Amino acid sequence: MGISANVRFSQQAFADFIKLNYPLLSDAPDLKTIADYGVLNAEHRLARRSWFIVDKQGVIRYKKVLAPKEPLVSNEALLEEVKKIK
Repeated sequence: MGISANVRFSQQAFADFIKLNYPLLSDAPDLKTIADYGVLNAEHRLARRSWFIVDKQGVIRYKKVLAPKEPLVSNEALLEEVKKIK
């Protein structure tokens, strides 16, 4: 699933536009989850672009937080990380 600081209406419009097949969640207005994961850009009230892979026990097994203008993580790279989880 995806999560951002955008409001639910905006999330749904974006998901529909790019035809996502997974849910997008809104952390607005309090941004608590984004802050808890350590990716809140408080000055701009948004999440820094990041990926987390969490196992069935709730343990973070992969974390990547991008620097500004850093290239996105590919789906293939993320799938390889998922395969490492036993």
